[in-house]
This record gives sequence, structure tokens and C-alpha cells, in this order.
Amino acid sequence: MEIKIVKQLSYSEIYGCGLDLGTHYCDPCLDDREFGRARSGGYIKKSYLSTLLAAPTTLATWTDGIDSGDIIMIPETSGSYDPGDPKELKGYGDRKVTYGPREMTLTLFDPNYLLNYPFFNAISRQSDLVPFFRTSSLVHIFDTVATIVAKDPVADDLESEVVWEVTNKVTSPNIPAKFPIATIASIFVCDPTT
Repeated sequence: MEIKIVKQLSYSEIYGCGLDLGTHYCDPCLDDREFGRARSGGYIKKSYLSTLLAAPTTLATWTDGIDSGDIIMIPETSGSYDPGDPKELKGYGDRKVTYGPREMTLTLFDPNYLLNYPFFNAISRQSDLVPFFRTSSLVHIFDTVATIVAKDPVADDLESEVVWEVTNKVTSPNIPAKFPIATIASIFVCDPTT
């Protein structure tokens, strides 16, 4: 007879009590300010995510993923990231509420319109892609797949650009992990030969 051992989650693990908060740092000089805009973006196949997160600032990890098709790079974008708010759940004991995962939204705009029609026409049907984006000096990597919707609205304006607008919805208890891009900056450059 086979005996199975099942790990029972403790009350504190379920409700987030006693989590390691790490250390909070204060820099009075603020020499490391981060500036906005989702300047680059892309997708990591879910099967490659653990490989990338094991060495997220190693250039070879990124280039190997790009070369194998496990990372899809969109090097020049504009866009925004909304971390959303955690979902309010029923409270217990003296707590009015507890908190669950949050729905985050990453919106990317890609000006490479006609050439990317086949790519963006098919991306909404993908269910194994984890998004990432770059700000001024950091790459932000989500920890789970996104629901992706690409559209190409046309305004009634003779001077407006027609660009791809890609909305990525990610539901997770974790905001994206952040890593410096100094050692991997070369992958965020638009190279028409690749």
C-alpha cells in the first residue's frame, strides 16, 4: 500500500501572515530614480520562464531564448503599466477584509503596423505567453501568463498614427519582478536584420 504525504498549508501561509518582508532601504540622494513608459516589451513562453528567472541579467539567457523562439522581443514600444488593486475577499476574525490576487494591465503600442499584422492577428489566441516590459533602467517580468488582446483602432484624424494597441491582463498576487538592464541592454535595440 502506497502512503501519500500531503502538505497541509498552515493558516498563516493561506492568509499571508509571517511572510518575509525583506529589508526596506532609504536613499536620501535618490540617485537611482526610475523613469516611466513601457519602452520595450515582449513575451516569454511559460515553459522558458523559470530558465530566464534563474539568470535574468545574463545576456546569454536572453539571446538563447530569443534565438529559440522562447522569447518574443518588441524592442521599441510606448505604453503603460497599471498594477491594479488586490481583490478584496471576505474577512475573518477582526479583519474586515482579506486580499487576493490583483489584475494588472500592461498596454503596449507598437508603431510597426503593416509588417506585424500576422503576429498581432494571432497573438490573442495564445495562452502560454508571460509578458515583460522595460522602463528606463529595469526590465519588469510577470510571473504568470496573460490574456492578450491586440487591436488597431483608426481615429477620425488625418494626422493620427495607426499603431497596434496590445492590452495584457495578468492576474497574480505578485507584481512583476524587477531586474537591472545594464548587462542586457543590447537586446532592447531594434535590429532589422533579426
